[in-house]
Amino acid sequence: MSYLVLARKWRPRTFSDLVGQETVSHILSNAISHGKIAHAYLFSGPRGVGKTSSARILARAINCEKGPVPEPCGTCPSCIEILEGSSVDVMEIDGASNNSVNDIRELRERVRYAPSSGRYKVYIIDEAHMLSDAAFNALLKTLEEPPPHVVFVLATTAPRKIPVTVLSRCQHLPFRRIPLQKIKGRLRSIAEAEGLRISEEAIEMIARAADGSMRDSLTILDQVISFSPDMRDSEIKDLLGIPDFRALYEIALSVIKGERKRLLDVIQELTDRGTDLKAFAKDLMNFFRDLLTAKITGGGGDILDLSESDIEMVREIVDMTSEELLTLLLAEMIKAEQDVRNAFSPRVVLEMYLIKASYLSSLKPLQEAIEDINLLLSQQSIVPSPRSTVIGQESPVISQQSPVSSTHETEQPDEINDTATEPHHLPPSEPWKEVLRRIDESNHPLFCKLSGAEAEVKDNTIIIRFNGGLSVHADSVRKNKRIIEEIASDIMKKKVSIKIETSENKKRPSRKELKEEILKEPLVKEVIELFGGKIVEIRENKRNGHPGMANHE
Repeated sequence: MSYLVLARKWRPRTFSDLVGQETVSHILSNAISHGKIAHAYLFSGPRGVGKTSSARILARAINCEKGPVPEPCGTCPSCIEILEGSSVDVMEIDGASNNSVNDIRELRERVRYAPSSGRYKVYIIDEAHMLSDAAFNALLKTLEEPPPHVVFVLATTAPRKIPVTVLSRCQHLPFRRIPLQKIKGRLRSIAEAEGLRISEEAIEMIARAADGSMRDSLTILDQVISFSPDMRDSEIKDLLGIPDFRALYEIALSVIKGERKRLLDVIQELTDRGTDLKAFAKDLMNFFRDLLTAKITGGGGDILDLSESDIEMVREIVDMTSEELLTLLLAEMIKAEQDVRNAFSPRVVLEMYLIKASYLSSLKPLQEAIEDINLLLSQQSIVPSPRSTVIGQESPVISQQSPVSSTHETEQPDEINDTATEPHHLPPSEPWKEVLRRIDESNHPLFCKLSGAEAEVKDNTIIIRFNGGLSVHADSVRKNKRIIEEIASDIMKKKVSIKIETSENKKRPSRKELKEEILKEPLVKEVIELFGGKIVEIRENKRNGHPGMANHE
């Protein structure tokens, strides 16, 4: 007797045998139990997840001599014939090779005849999306109102290619990719039943290589058995072309540490072993995704489905880096995977992307860089020009060496002698204009915030009002109030106090308005033009309580 491959030998025979499709099994079992069998079903999902097997189980369940029953007996003549593929009442049609109008016309002629032995005639159209538009149109009427003894099952891996007119006439049951743990469990039980000696790591590798397909996992297991009865892990890894997890770890570690020579050495080792660099680039992208997931979740052991040793290596990397850097690196690896996949020289492209990514760890976030610059300026008592400021960023106060007034001394007394000089009786608006002029001449960023405010001079007090969206500047100006008081006192020749008010009845500026205001800043414009970036986030400044630009791309 010829050898029967594992994928056929262990094909599910009942709904309870279906792995990872509990929802579909429950729906079909209940429909049969309650006598609510639909005239047409559409099974969609990835390859090897049980679509055709479910269609065959459905055919046996509704034609079983003891049925219709949710679980076919598997021993009656009808079940055996359907199981062996010899039943004249269950016809499987390949939609890829029988996709013409004439094929569908022939099918329409056959459906009129009653089943020969069972209760129903079941038509299973595999790869249904391959039917032509004319063939679908010819099938529509029969699909909507078939004879009572006919059940259609359309199976497809591309449900979006099925016309809406067909979808509306079918019960659509989507099949999902089978979770890794369930594939591993099924492989263990089959290996035990077959008397195979296989390690847990080998099962892990086979299940991952299957990528959610139970049929693919059994096909790979067959291949592994043929290659090596002892199934040593290293040989399985070479056979499947699976990159060593250690190599992924070394690459990621070298990128984060900026060790570019080590990067090139690891790529050389992979090339010498004959590793498919296109597949490796995809695995590397997924590895950085795992790193980011582990960083966000604080471990990721329950999410990543990795072995304990692999989890330890992941934790070692995420403990030495930040969530922001891992996000940038993952974005680079996504681009790298696309370019390496289509590259004529994948090694060169992969090396270029990895070397480029290795420089990211030495870059500081924009917010941190701005804070460092402001701190340095304040320590050196340097007056920043308006081009060096960013909206929402607290700037250093005017240097004591800055000439805010030609008659002012470096040290200002707490009290000004009002009798020393006769006060200038200027019109109410003139002192404030002079204050603004003095601040503008000193190149202090307060001028930008004060220029839009309203001011009212009352005796020895200047009331500064911020209305609507401009109220975001109030806290920043309030912190620098003493500078304004000193300038105003010098101009008005008397002790002047500053009072700051905001209009509470007007709403704060919208994100769009803040973004437009930020984009007016010369420094921001230059940064965006230089690096081809864009503003991606506007965040509340924690130090002065108003929105500031927090992140660029």
